[in-house]
Amino acid sequence: MRGPVPVPGPGSPFSDRLNFLFDRVRPPGAEEYTNAHVARTISSYGEDSYTRSHISLLRAGKRTPTITMVPLLARFFGVEAAYFVEDEVTRKVATQFEILRKLKENGVEQIALRAMGVSAAGQRKVLAALEAVRKEEGLTDDPARDLP
Repeated sequence: MRGPVPVPGPGSPFSDRLNFLFDRVRPPGAEEYTNAHVARTISSYGEDSYTRSHISLLRAGKRTPTITMVPLLARFFGVEAAYFVEDEVTRKVATQFEILRKLKENGVEQIALRAMGVSAAGQRKVLAALEAVRKEEGLTDDPARDLP
């Protein structure tokens, strides 16, 4: 099993940014989306027709996306089109995906999901309880420092 695709750095090519999304955005309970699935889906948005080989060439850095294709790929992966061209947007999106990955790796994703919809007062109670457990277990006040 291969490790996660590296986070795209400043000035990274389109292919690196696209491959990062393929690695981080996955269908529920499955491996990454196939090039064919992405091509079919973005073609269904009604703009142009794309093939799996077109997506494959983009991912390999052997083809440049058209101006109309960038927003279609962004739509498919649920990011703004600026992700593919603006380093600051790429950094923000990558940071969000890295936080999600670390939550999953550390088995706390379900805790975070259960907090959705809880009132602000309820969230404060949950945080207080978690902070008490962290203190009891000798962990730091900064959970980010405890991540691998």
